[in-house]
Amino acid sequence: MSDKTAQGTSSSKRDSFPATQRGWLVAQLAQGAEGLARINGYVMQTYAEPLGNYVAGSSFRSLGTPADLVSGFFASRLAQPAYFERWIESNLPLRRWLINGFLFFLQEEVRRRKAERVEAMPTTATDEPASSAQSADEEFDRIWAASMVRSAATSARERCVQEGFDTHWQMFERHFIRGASYAELATEFRVTGGQSASMVRTASIRFRQAVVDLLLKDGATEEELDDEIARLMKALRPG
Repeated sequence: MSDKTAQGTSSSKRDSFPATQRGWLVAQLAQGAEGLARINGYVMQTYAEPLGNYVAGSSFRSLGTPADLVSGFFASRLAQPAYFERWIESNLPLRRWLINGFLFFLQEEVRRRKAERVEAMPTTATDEPASSAQSADEEFDRIWAASMVRSAATSARERCVQEGFDTHWQMFERHFIRGASYAELATEFRVTGGQSASMVRTASIRFRQAVVDLLLKDGATEEELDDEIARLMKALRPG
């Protein structure tokens, strides 16, 4: 297929994607190069940390620093035409698409380096890092979930401050992170027990919305949100 034909096919595929199928990312794809640049920026900002943390704890860590490996992956994949169109067609959550692609990239890097060593020293045996593809989804879900919660907390905190709910957020953190009861919050912040519960709920709503926003960008549909949040909470549980 010629480049021109491929581009035409790519364009027709883009036009055929319903705008509700993958939300924000599909809307950006429709904006052409500028939209793609925004997608790439979002992906690099959101997924660099969890991908780096994943490879740092894997058998692939001997290939290089996490930052270099993630940068190499982004340079290799995000530059490909129709990379995100293929993600939409896969019907996978974006995080699954990325971790699968990252594993392929790491395995390609292993094969490339092995070939270079064999060419230089044909009689020297080399060992490959063991592939952890079987458990990669679960492990990456755990790492991604922790990263996403931190990102959602930052977003929700900023929103609370902007809306004048700074105290509400402080109470939310004390309740959910430090385990303070509503009665303890009421004493500390000099409000009634009912007020402390209401203020925590106000911040909690902002936090949940921040989580929902990130899940939607990861490719979840409205119908899948409750299941995705439950999966997120399960991934965060120790052991």
